[in-house]
Amino acid sequence: METLEELVPFVIEMVSQKPSRGLLKVYLVGSVLALLGTVLGLVETMCHPFSSGGMTDADIDLLLSRRQRTVEAELQHSMTEEKEEKKEEEEKEEMARTPVIISKMQGPSQRISANRLHAS
Repeated sequence: METLEELVPFVIEMVSQKPSRGLLKVYLVGSVLALLGTVLGLVETMCHPFSSGGMTDADIDLLLSRRQRTVEAELQHSMTEEKEEKKEEEEKEEMARTPVIISKMQGPSQRISANRLHAS
């Protein structure tokens, strides 16, 4: 049914054959859906003729806020790493300054099995 000239003879032929009500309803529903799809396509074309599918302002704001959060997280992470490194260096320096005294009493500690009252 490309043109209206073809549609009119089709309708006249359908009426002359006296189709059942069910068949007419099927043709009517199909025609209404086809017309509705055409109208919606035209409305969409008229409302958005030059839509490029580019990013909107909301998308740009969302990307900028995500980027800002990642930068802040990286900065925070680097600051905590620096603090941990400083703390480790201070602990190493303190250990180097503290004299280590080993007495004769210190040695590998061994348990005496006689003092154990129960098995673990």
